[in-house]
Amino acid sequence: MCLSNFVAPQNSITFPFEFGDIYNEDHFISTLDGYVKVVKELPEALMEKHNYNISNITNIRVQAWAPVSYYLGVVYPILQSEGVVRIAPFANRLAMSVPPHIQYLRCLTNYKALRFSSSISMLAKKLVNRMIEKSSRSDGKYIAVHLRFEEDMIAFSCCIYDGGKAEKLEMESAREKGWRGKFKRKDRIILPNLNRVEGKCPLTPLEVGMMLRGMGFDNNTSIYLASGKIYHAERYLTPLKMMFPNLYTKESLATSDELAPFMGYSSQLAALDYTVCLFSEVFVTTQGGNFPHFLMGHRRFIYDGHSKTINPDKRKLVLLLDDVDISWRTLKEEMEDMLSESDRKGIMVPRVRKINRKTSIYMYPLPECRCLQQSMADQIDQIRNSE
Repeated sequence: MCLSNFVAPQNSITFPFEFGDIYNEDHFISTLDGYVKVVKELPEALMEKHNYNISNITNIRVQAWAPVSYYLGVVYPILQSEGVVRIAPFANRLAMSVPPHIQYLRCLTNYKALRFSSSISMLAKKLVNRMIEKSSRSDGKYIAVHLRFEEDMIAFSCCIYDGGKAEKLEMESAREKGWRGKFKRKDRIILPNLNRVEGKCPLTPLEVGMMLRGMGFDNNTSIYLASGKIYHAERYLTPLKMMFPNLYTKESLATSDELAPFMGYSSQLAALDYTVCLFSEVFVTTQGGNFPHFLMGHRRFIYDGHSKTINPDKRKLVLLLDDVDISWRTLKEEMEDMLSESDRKGIMVPRVRKINRKTSIYMYPLPECRCLQQSMADQIDQIRNSE
């Protein structure tokens, strides 16, 4: 049952400056109106009380996955007495198992209130339409691959690829630039080979291509590649392009003038990728993280639980790819089995008894969010009719 008449305490939420660069603030505020009062700026009286310095506001370090009782017993009294509180860090601060009326607010926020800004939405819709046009051989259907083969991702994983001196120096430089001395601490043991067999290394474009070919996707398949700047793209991306010539990115689908306002803003560029991936026939995730997890959940939501997502068993995959004696026939059989298992898991809906949820509602939004669902056909029609 949708608890649409539930009214949350009329407390205030403020946006970081960047929120409006990515999301439609007015839509967010109006959607949550009646549940939570959202303001763009703190009232003058509160700012004056804290000497116009946000850092003077009481900051509460909430433990990860805190229960509702913690917010009611610890956070809320401070909010009542001071009028404002800060919570940092902010991600993963609330437990997955919460009362239905709070779960409803999660659903309302995720699938109704959060909408990309008009500038992002307009270009994203154009990219989706262009991808559909490029995929005319397959009735407008395409697959989207989230490839995490950027320099910083490789550096953070501490994995080895070509093993050469140049790569070693580049990775050491990237780690020092991004994380300073974190990877040089005496207690930090780096074992690249172990990372590899445990499935922690980013897949190369070639490995992704081998996997997809083994799963039955031929060279007529249209692929949208969602990614940042690929590490040594000319060398590593060429094999994937040879296997799948109908390979597109936001850079190849949009003009330089269209992309110019977003260049240098990674979150906005990611929002463009997110939208094109959202409406793909198949979504392929290769590394994990918030982007694919939220995307998998969003696709389950709009597909009524039946999203087509390829989430490979990387531990098994790397063992197969590293086996120099394996035949193509055997590899293909293994890839087909992996695809079947991924399909099976893709349509699973976790059992939720009362409020005892252990899985992420962001990855598995059903059944709680079903009352807000829109059909895939409705959303595709909105995009196709937007231009």
